[in-house]
Amino acid sequence: MSPTARPLHTARTPRNLALGYLALMAAAGVARGIAGASGDGYLAVLYFLSFPGSLLVTVFAILPLNALLGTSAPETANSFGPMVYLVGGAAVNVLLLWGAAKAVRRLRR
Repeated sequence: MSPTARPLHTARTPRNLALGYLALMAAAGVARGIAGASGDGYLAVLYFLSFPGSLLVTVFAILPLNALLGTSAPETANSFGPMVYLVGGAAVNVLLLWGAAKAVRRLRR
């Protein structure tokens, strides 16, 4: 290994992967919204990619807010509606993975 070569794994790699995952989920949601798609197989794949975070966002954020405010907005009215579930779910997944990595590091010590 030459003195100027960087190691493959740096401290920024996990952060870059997390930001890339969030950006890809947001870009896929925007592309789906621009296309005006509603209730298609593409949305099911996006929900799968953001699972379990999208489920946690739904249960602990969206449903309580809807019950508190007394409203329920159907997703068919706005093709960008699922973006809250997708990007929020992706963010929750990143936080879950970060927390699990921190716990494993502490248990190793």
